[in-house]
Parts: sequence; C-alpha cells; structure tokens
Amino acid sequence: MNKKIFRAIFLSTLVSLVLALGAVLFITHEEISSNERDALIRINQILAEGYTKLGLPFLQHNVSDPYRITLIDADGSVLFDSNTSTNFENHRDREEFQQALTQGSGQSLRYSETLETRTYYYAQSLKDGKVLRSAITIDSMLALTLRLALYFGIIILILCALSLYFASHISTAILMPLYNIDLNHPLSQDCYDEIRPFLTEIDKKQRQIDQQISLLRSKNEEFLTITKSMAEGLVLLNRDGIILTINKTAKKIFSITDDCIGKSFMTIERGEQAREFFNPQSKITKRSCEIEKDGRDYHLRFNQIRVDGKVRGYALIVIDVTETKRAEAQRQEFTANVSHELKTPLQSIIGSAELIESGIVKPQDLPVFAGRIRQQGTRLITLIEDIIFLSSLDEGSGNAVFENVSLSKIITEVFEVLAVKAEKHQVSLRRSGPDLIFPAVYRYIYELIYNLCDNAINYNRPGGMVEVASSEHDNKYVIEVRDTGIGIAREHLSRIFERFYRVDKSHSRKSGGTGLGLSICKRTVLFHHGKIKISSEEGVGTVFKVTLYKKELTKLAATRVPEQEAAGSVRL
Repeated sequence: MNKKIFRAIFLSTLVSLVLALGAVLFITHEEISSNERDALIRINQILAEGYTKLGLPFLQHNVSDPYRITLIDADGSVLFDSNTSTNFENHRDREEFQQALTQGSGQSLRYSETLETRTYYYAQSLKDGKVLRSAITIDSMLALTLRLALYFGIIILILCALSLYFASHISTAILMPLYNIDLNHPLSQDCYDEIRPFLTEIDKKQRQIDQQISLLRSKNEEFLTITKSMAEGLVLLNRDGIILTINKTAKKIFSITDDCIGKSFMTIERGEQAREFFNPQSKITKRSCEIEKDGRDYHLRFNQIRVDGKVRGYALIVIDVTETKRAEAQRQEFTANVSHELKTPLQSIIGSAELIESGIVKPQDLPVFAGRIRQQGTRLITLIEDIIFLSSLDEGSGNAVFENVSLSKIITEVFEVLAVKAEKHQVSLRRSGPDLIFPAVYRYIYELIYNLCDNAINYNRPGGMVEVASSEHDNKYVIEVRDTGIGIAREHLSRIFERFYRVDKSHSRKSGGTGLGLSICKRTVLFHHGKIKISSEEGVGTVFKVTLYKKELTKLAATRVPEQEAAGSVRL
C-alpha cells in the first residue's frame, strides 16, 4: 500500500514536471530562433547600406562572429565571404539567392543532422545587381536540450526529492498503525477495525507455525548431529540439483566449504556420471558409480526422492572404498604370491622324493637328493615363519609387550648369528654410535636389524662392508644400516617394501630369501609408529634409515608393559 501511494504521487509529479519543462524548452527555443532571425535581417540591412556607400572594404572590416556575410554576383559567383575556410562554389541554385533576385529579398533554413544545428539565411538584392546574404547558425531543439540537460536534471532531482519527502511522510502516517502491529502478538494492540478479523486469523496461524518450527528445529538438530558423525559423505539436493545440505565428510571429499549451499552440484562435480544422475524423466531411481579424487577411490550412491510419482530431490551418499580396494588387491596379490612361493619348494621336494621312490637315484646320490629335500624344507619353514610373523604384525600384535631394549645387545646378537654368512661372502660387519636404550618389542627390533643386515650381506660384494650406525636426538632415535653392495635401481625403490617383491629374483632364491624381509621391516617400524626410508645408488651401496620417536614409544609402552618386569628394566 505504501509503495502504491508513493508511486502515484511520484509518477504524477515527475510526468507533470517533464511536460512543463518540455513546454518551456520548446517556447524558449522558438523565441530565441525568432529573435535571431530578426537580428539577422537588421544586420543584413545595415551592411547593405554600408556597402552601398563605402563598398567592399566596409564589409571586410565590419563583420564579426556569429554572423557569416556573403557577397554574391548576379551570376551566382561568390565575390566575398567572411568564412574564408569555405570552398566558394556557385550559389545561383540557392533558394534565398533566387528569391532575392526575383523578390528583392529571400530567406531559407537548412538543417545539419551531423552537427545538430540549424542555419538561417537572409539575402537582399543591391542596387548594383549583386546580392548580399547574411547567415547565422543556432543549435537545434535537440542540441539545446542536451546543453541544458544538466540544469534540467538538477531541477528535476530537487523537485523529485521534495516529492519523495512528502509522499514518504504522508504514506507512513497512514500506514503507521499497521507498521506497529506485533505479528507475534497481533491482538495485543488496537488498530483499524477493518483488519481485526485478519489479525485474529494471523494469531491463530502464528501459534500453529511456532509449534511446527519447534518440531522442525528439533528434527533438524537431530539430523545434523547424525550426519555430522557419519563416516560417509551425504549430500541432499533439490530437483534442479541445487545443494540443500552437505555434511562435513562430503565437504572434505569434494574440497568445498559451507558457501556451496544453494549452488548447483555440477559446480563441484563435473563428471559424466554426475550429469547422468540429474534426469527427472528417468525411471531408474537408484544409480551408483566409482570416482577418484586426490588419489582415493569413492563409491557414489545416488537415489531419487519421489513424492506422488514426481522427482522432488536427490540423495547422494559417498563412501570411501580406498582401503577396501587396496586391501582386496593386497589380499589377492598376497594369496597369489604365497601360493607361488609355497608351491616352488614343495614341487622340488616332491620331485626329489619321486625320484628316490622310483629307484632311479643311485645309492651314492641319495645324500645329494636328501640335502636338496632338507634345503627346500628349510626354505619352506622359513617362508611359513615369515608369513606367520608378518600376519601377527598386520593384526596389531596384541600379545606383544614393550620392554626397555638395548640396541647394542641386539646388534651384537645379530652379528654373531650372521658372522659365518658374512665371512662366506667376504663382507665385514661393524657398528658405530652410542648404545640406545628405548621401550620396544625386543623380538621385533631383533628381526628388524637381522633382516636389514642379512639383506645387506646377500646383496654385497667381496670385500664389502655392512655398518649399523645409531644416534639419539631430542625427540627420536635413528638407526642406519649401510652397505657397500650393488645398490638398487631407482625404478625399484618405490616398491622395495612390497611383499614378495624382488629386484633380482634369481639371486634372492639362490640366497634363500623369501621376499618378505623388507616387508617385515616396514611393518615392524610402523608397529612402533616410526618411519623407514631407503636411499641407494647402483654400484655404490644402500642405506636404510629407521627413525623411532620417543613420545610414540612411550605411549605404546604405557599400554604394553610386561607384568613380570619392573618399569625401567633393561634386557641384557
């Protein structure tokens, strides 16, 4: 209502002002044009008398802007023109010239659309047969309007401001009782009797709305609490694909913030699968697909929300299946590798046993075949032990307990066990650095050092060296196993800790390796919440660097202290 009152006053005032100003402008322009024409005639007559008495010099010295004076001969040629820049063409066809010759005087008006001007011409015949013409150029109606537009605009703005002021105050005074109505309590104040039934109905609806809002708020808080704690991503959209709500997990997956609410889902996921989802005509209410984002795999489940057979929106659930797919791939690979690795020594054992059983083997060759069976059986037992040990690490080693271990003691024991093998390969063993005493699982640290040193001996060269160096820093223990062996090519470094992965398979089997040593090392370090890194150069050697963090070891030890040992004991 207020807008209608205001609009009526404002528009009527504005139209009246525009029409009035237009009329004033038209009258002013016509009056100026009339005065200029009269002045032009007087000037021409004065110049004609002066020319008659004094000749052409009079015209040359008594002409000034804005008038243009032209002296034209009876044949139309120009004898004099005050506008020296003009190209003097013959004027015999000009309207005012023809009238002056025949009637004694003549007038004409010419309009320039380019310059938005009008030029008035007045010509008068002289006693000597010549014609004296005067001209003046004035702005057209449009040009005058544009020139005065600033002043007109200022006037209109002032009058509009006054109209706005009065219209606003008048409409506000009329509607003030309506403005003061408290919609939460519409019947608490007196107002116009005509709207009393309306206020009564508002009061009734207000109570119903309050109850519904309270119920919706309760349900919304419950919904947000549930979706916030979901491990899966959840996105709810309307029928046009506009995001209505999205939980924390989904925002993290799609790398977006809260400002995505109200935007199209296609702005955050432009995949071909997403475009296929938004098809209200489709009879398929459920769809699913796999996508990859930032190196992780996600399973998208897309459901249509239908009400009375019509699509009202969509629900999207995003499930992170990265670990599941990786675990499945690892299980398949591990199963295939285990089957292959177990099958190889078993086939050798069975083959040797069949030869002995068939009597083909000569008595003097029996020790050779028996040694082969023993060798393959030993390799089979070692492989099974490694698999069991690795499985216990994968399961978290719930039975493993922490104790304070001496790294120097472990290195000494490992060197004693590997001394014969190192001597056979002509490799020297040495250690450097201080003794480190820290909480850990003794057996696991022993296996870690043993596997790294055994691997360094196997891939070393005659006259080579294997060194175990230790150092302690403010917040960590560092153990390095260095060798001067054949090194590892760069393309193998990223996969060196994979189970059953061998850089040189023939060399590994010949040395009795199972392909699980470095994988056991990696799992052992991860079990202690540490890190292991490798750096290698072909023909120079390899360095394995193990970092164990003091705070992490302390936390782990607090939950796995053996009952039979006092805190702070050292296994020596």
